Amino acid sequence: MSATPSLASAVLTIVLLAASPAAEPAAGKTISVRNDKQFQAAVSKLANSGGTIRLLPHFYRTLVVPPRSGRPLRIVGRPGVRIERVVFDRTKHVSLARARISPRTQHAIVEVNHSKHIDLDRLVVTAQGMSLSASVTAWNSRYVTIGRSTFTHCGDRSVEWSNCLMLFRRTHHVTVEDNWFHDCAGCDFIHGRFGSHLTIRRNRFERALPCRFSLLGRARCAHQDLVQLFAGRWLRVEGNHFGVYKYGGGQLSLTGPVDHVSIANNVFVGTDPRVPGYQSRMAILIGAKGSDRLPRFVEVVNNSILTGFKRIDGYAGSLRMSRAYRYGGYSRRERPLIVNNVIGLLQTWGRVCFGARGSISNVVVRGHACSPSDVKGRVYLDRRGRPTARSRLLIDTANIRHAPSHDMSGRRRGRAPDIGAYEYGAN
Repeated sequence: MSATPSLASAVLTIVLLAASPAAEPAAGKTISVRNDKQFQAAVSKLANSGGTIRLLPHFYRTLVVPPRSGRPLRIVGRPGVRIERVVFDRTKHVSLARARISPRTQHAIVEVNHSKHIDLDRLVVTAQGMSLSASVTAWNSRYVTIGRSTFTHCGDRSVEWSNCLMLFRRTHHVTVEDNWFHDCAGCDFIHGRFGSHLTIRRNRFERALPCRFSLLGRARCAHQDLVQLFAGRWLRVEGNHFGVYKYGGGQLSLTGPVDHVSIANNVFVGTDPRVPGYQSRMAILIGAKGSDRLPRFVEVVNNSILTGFKRIDGYAGSLRMSRAYRYGGYSRRERPLIVNNVIGLLQTWGRVCFGARGSISNVVVRGHACSPSDVKGRVYLDRRGRPTARSRLLIDTANIRHAPSHDMSGRRRGRAPDIGAYEYGAN
């Protein structure tokens, strides 16, 4: 005997309800909080179901996200939300967005510890006007993304070492993209060591400058790099704008066992209208005098390297392989490869030419070419570092074998790619 229409309808309703998202209302639950205690209660309540915690305008001292289920948890702020400390402790699948990370009574920090699948988005990390610092750190974590955020004045007046983003060993698959790092005194924007797979993409780095006091002497206040890394494997530095620094090793400094590196489609500039009369000395430093180990498998391809000014020690070059003669002890394939770059200055040429695996199809504006395929001459770039109709040495002259498929703006390079970060005519 078949079921009655009313019974069949009831059964169908039950099945549809069980299959629909409404059957698990907690999975989409949103909880608004206005203080630390309410936040911790909300984290506990959503530990298994996932959901969204909305931070109402308030000063939050310490927010901790402990171990939880794999269902995503979103923590979303708004204007007026200020946090002094956030700790991701052995947790997973958590995002934090739209919050200001700044100190009041202690150093401000976002700590990602023993965690995975953590997304930090649209944060403002700053200690401007304070004698404390503000930073993001990642240690022993995986799949961490830091995007669309602003890092500025991370520790201008702090007597302790200050870096905007600090990476530690055993941290893997970190992506830093579409951020603005600017105006930090006595610090590096990105600093440290990582395990493997770090991507630094489409960021803008501007003005890493000296401290205005000397409590920690030269080591703290007179050595800044935009990015300084000491160890890690599989590093990609792509599509970034590197602005000025003062007194550091370089805009991008790689020291020690940093292996399998791609530096492509970046623009390095040595001047800034907000720092009148100053020119940064060097764009890329590979290796360091006191290091027993040199970076291996480094490729510097299709960059516009306009930075270059004579250093106090007499070195004059846009890039440098410190202790380049030691690359003679490495196999040829392990040495750096320099291809399709605009190189603003290469007067002290031995540190590059003798240490490189190859120097192919580069244009040197001032100084010496390293190989028959390199040329010297003016490149006629516009004020944004893009080629113009007069850039005849660049247009359609790159080595196609090594050129990336797209340029810094995302434009396809095609069968006759240009030298430098941009294709001619790219918007």
